[in-house]
Amino acid sequence: METKYLIGGLLAGAVIGAAVGMLFAPASGEETQRKISNRARKLADSLRDTTEESIQSLKDRFTQTVDEVAEDGRKLAKEGINATSEKLKA
Repeated sequence: METKYLIGGLLAGAVIGAAVGMLFAPASGEETQRKISNRARKLADSLRDTTEESIQSLKDRFTQTVDEVAEDGRKLAKEGINATSEKLKA
């Protein structure tokens, strides 16, 4: 998950750097605003995708953990039933 934060940070830094570069580039104010707006939109899309991937990853890990805990619980219950029946036979 740290990799996704790194990627997000790098993307944000790249967009901010590009925006600053455009502000100092010889272009009209309207053209510069349009470029910054387009870059910001691309950054927002990229961050949304990264966030959605992170959420899906967390959901998958949560589901896997729940399944593992349920399986462990079933095994323990079965062992308890077996131990109880053994004691009752004795």
